[in-house]
Amino acid sequence: MKPIPRAVRDYIKRAGVSRVASVQPNHVPHVSPVCHVYDGEYIYIDVPKNGKTAAALKANPRITVCIDDYYVNWRRLRGVILYTRAKEAKGEAKRKAWRLIRRKFPQSVKAEWNPRLTLVLRIEDWRQWGVTG
Repeated sequence: MKPIPRAVRDYIKRAGVSRVASVQPNHVPHVSPVCHVYDGEYIYIDVPKNGKTAAALKANPRITVCIDDYYVNWRRLRGVILYTRAKEAKGEAKRKAWRLIRRKFPQSVKAEWNPRLTLVLRIEDWRQWGVTG
């Protein structure tokens, strides 16, 4: 995999929401919006333990992440697609994920957003459009 440029890493870090796509055991695709965090190497997300994304991971650990900005002026369109492999975050990885989540999303405390199934996504490949530094 080619290195991710700083401008793209910064874009991923700043984004408040992304969409994750997975394939359920019955081969039906599923897309869900999530609030992610990124430490410059891994993406961390938290999903319902009994949700469709969690069920999909039992059959296939690959998750595709899309982060994008839409503008009526299409010259301003920008985004990133990350092809990842997911695994459950445990121990220190889970604690790190939640430190990052609480820092980026302080409203998560008041909303009582607590760990469900916290995932660490290892980026295996990526594409971008319009993200410049």
